[in-house]
Parts: sequence; C-alpha cells; structure tokens
Amino acid sequence: MSTTTSVLVVLGAALALAAAAWASRRLRAPRAELFRHFRCPGCRRRLRYRARQVGHAGQCSRCGGRIVFPPLTEATD
Repeated sequence: MSTTTSVLVVLGAALALAAAAWASRRLRAPRAELFRHFRCPGCRRRLRYRARQVGHAGQCSRCGGRIVFPPLTEATD
C-alpha cells in the first residue's frame, strides 16, 4: 500500500467518524420541554406556555386579552 493510499484511507475514516458523530447529535430526539400553566387575568382560562416564552407577550385564545407570560415562579402547574 502506498503512502498516498494510506493517507486517503485514514482521512476517509476520520471523515466517516466525524459524519457519524454529527448525524448522531443532529438526529437525536429533542428533550421534551415541559409546559407551565397560568390563568388569564381577564377570563381566568388556564393557559399553557414554555419556559422560553417567559416575558413575551401573547393573546388569550378565549377572550383575546393581551397577556405576558409570567416567570416560572408564578406558574400554577
């Protein structure tokens, strides 16, 4: 086996391992993100939201009132 062929085999194996590692991370199932709940101040409907939505504005699906998703400490779960 020549030196050039050996280098190409090693590079190919390294590339295959890198591609497998990338695919493993990319295709891994995302972690389930839990929902939090709170009551709409207008109609008292129980609404759910994710932790990443804290502080963002939204609209109640029942009364149409403007809401701001509360910090997790104020969630009612």
